[in-house]
Amino acid sequence: MANDTDILLFNRIQKGSEEGLRFLFDRYYVSLCRYVNTLVDDEAAAEDIVQGVFIYIWGHRQDIVITNSVRTYLFAACRNKALNHLRDIRKFTRFVPEQHDSVYVEMAVETDDLHRLIEEAVMSLPEKCRKIFRMSREEELSYKEIAEREGIAVKTVEAQIYNALKLLKKYLATHLKAFL
Repeated sequence: MANDTDILLFNRIQKGSEEGLRFLFDRYYVSLCRYVNTLVDDEAAAEDIVQGVFIYIWGHRQDIVITNSVRTYLFAACRNKALNHLRDIRKFTRFVPEQHDSVYVEMAVETDDLHRLIEEAVMSLPEKCRKIFRMSREEELSYKEIAEREGIAVKTVEAQIYNALKLLKKYLATHLKAFL
């Protein structure tokens, strides 16, 4: 299973294996860049963010404790770095008086607020439903993989994802009115 391989790789990285880091980088770089680009809408910045996460991992490899999966850790670290990037852009461009920059700042603020609202919506899901939803969307696991990992039927996973989407839609419909 990929998770077991990733944990073995991460253990090698913690012992100083550059080859392990390279293998992990090659395995996740493209999907992490795609994910971060959906958040920051800037391919170059997305690549910088993902590379920064791997640099951080290498520099702090002995201090990092991974409780879930390496994949989950990587996606969460990239999401956090991307949100920090958006926050920093907002701070930087706040001091630039040009009209197009103020529009960009407004868009960055709205994007940041929207991501925060989506995260709140996901956090409002029941624990088991939220866990299965995150495994599906953030870890990109198939329903079958989730069912095997959780020891449940594929139909149960389908039902949980259906319920998650229904609850998220309801939450966002209610809260987006205030956002708009």
